[in-house]
Amino acid sequence: MPTERVLKSQKDFVATASHELKSPLAVMVMDTDILTDNKSLDEPAKQDVSVIESECMGLSRLVKDMLLLASSDAQIWTLNKSQVNIDTLLITLYETYEQTRIKNGIRLKVSLSEDTYPVLNTDKNRLFQILCIFMDNAIQHAKNNTLLQIQAVHTKQQIAFSIIDHGQGITDEDKKYIFDRFFSGDKSHTNKVNFGLSLSIAQELTRILNGVIQVNDTVGGGATFTVSFPLK
Repeated sequence: MPTERVLKSQKDFVATASHELKSPLAVMVMDTDILTDNKSLDEPAKQDVSVIESECMGLSRLVKDMLLLASSDAQIWTLNKSQVNIDTLLITLYETYEQTRIKNGIRLKVSLSEDTYPVLNTDKNRLFQILCIFMDNAIQHAKNNTLLQIQAVHTKQQIAFSIIDHGQGITDEDKKYIFDRFFSGDKSHTNKVNFGLSLSIAQELTRILNGVIQVNDTVGGGATFTVSFPLK
């Protein structure tokens, strides 16, 4: 069908363009690092280099995300499953974002179960990547002194990991498209950090891990992103 050919052509272009951009961007980032360390630059030149570096890093993140999606489209994801220690995973996530939450004036709380968590056999790094995407998204929309919560709850049938924020929340209309590629709630496109790919990557990762991803309103305002997995 024509639509399928167009879609395949688009995916092939994304994969090819991503690979072609990766090497020159790496060179540009390296060169800006060298310029940053140049003591002979005056202040205006240093500011220009800082802008170039910021833009290069933004493009590098975009290329990385595109490569991940290209891998998903080609169905060449690699999985390394093992038994995951849930307590350690949540504490590591908390510690990973400790400095970021201090810098942004955000309160961060991790809620651990009083009961022993069940055994979860999955790819720990991929799961951690999903939770990091949730955290980055929450921090991006958090207001000063807002609270972010890391939580994992379980039943006999499943275990669910949630990142709960009390920020501006997500409209019902945006919820319909929040996991679509290149969708961004920032209609003005002023946010150079978010290219609208991270949540679609989280959805793809969740799919290959046989999980379920969803977003709901936080009681009192905000958004709660959850990824859940069945327990066998």
